[in-house]
Amino acid sequence: MVAGHLRVQNGYWQMILSYKDSTGKRRTKSVSTHLKEKGNKRRAEAMLLDLRRAFTKERQHDLQNGPMFSDFMRDWLAQIRPTVAPTTFASYCRVVEQSIIPYFKERQITLRALTTGDITNYYDWLLQKGFSPTSVLRHHANIHTALEKAVALGLIEVNPARQASKPRKADFLPQTYSTEEASQLLNLLHGQTLELPVALALVFGLRRSEVLGLRWEALDLDRRLLSVRCAVTQTSLHGKSKVHNREVLKRKASYRTLPIPENILPLLRQYQRENGWLCLDENGMPFRPDQLSRRFQSFLQKNNLRKIRFHDLRHSCAGILISSGVPLLEVQQWLGHSTYQTTADLYVHLDFSTKLKSSETINTILEKE
Repeated sequence: MVAGHLRVQNGYWQMILSYKDSTGKRRTKSVSTHLKEKGNKRRAEAMLLDLRRAFTKERQHDLQNGPMFSDFMRDWLAQIRPTVAPTTFASYCRVVEQSIIPYFKERQITLRALTTGDITNYYDWLLQKGFSPTSVLRHHANIHTALEKAVALGLIEVNPARQASKPRKADFLPQTYSTEEASQLLNLLHGQTLELPVALALVFGLRRSEVLGLRWEALDLDRRLLSVRCAVTQTSLHGKSKVHNREVLKRKASYRTLPIPENILPLLRQYQRENGWLCLDENGMPFRPDQLSRRFQSFLQKNNLRKIRFHDLRHSCAGILISSGVPLLEVQQWLGHSTYQTTADLYVHLDFSTKLKSSETINTILEKE
């Protein structure tokens, strides 16, 4: 029988069960008796015994038939939480808790009975609900990874997601501002609190998290160097929003030191302080990620500028560099991409210089002697 004990919390008896979940990790479950402490210990003990018997019967069913797939996914989430970044875990939770668990719980499919067809049907259901192919692939990634864990634990022999039919990833064409649009944006922002974070994203191609993670200690204006070492991210989990200051970046390539262009030095010196965050709002408080994005969208709308995301300022930086003839390898290093292929996949369509060279080469066959 599953272990259990009583404890008093806020004047009431609580029943605590201790068991191993479907991934083999020790868990506890707390259930209230709704009985006040005084004079109710025997009733609470009887309720605990009934709960232990019922829970043990349920666990025995799981051992014989395997856990429900929806329960396994919930246990998998709990297990990986300490191993991934908060933003990554929050995105996993949205996928698993809002879509995967409700879908498979309604169909009462156990982990052992789960088939490739069940998973493919789920992907088709998502597409019919209006999910993009890219979103469906995120769901596939979670299901596939969780089921690989189930194979490793010996809960199933083969991962049914391996052969599931999934949509082709949609090609992504980033929205970018031209050099003229970028200059117009910065001119309109002159003297406003958004000027500095927008300029940093445009000039250095920084991610929003990197812009907000910059501290004055990371800048050496005399030597004209800027170091990207930290990031500020935000998660929304179970209705609660939280800002995270990350001292460790996800990828080695994200750590980089960039030379500061001369024309942005006056702006940096205007805001210069000995220490603290670079990007502050009108009240002297650090921008929250969602606050910065909202303010940026509001500014574009108010000034009748073409709508782009704040992250598209990073893409715009890449586009401006490439259109000026900067090689993709140098763009990769400037942006902090982990691989050259990432840069090429995103921006090769903007690399007009290679097309021009191809045009000049092919033109030679038309030359007349």
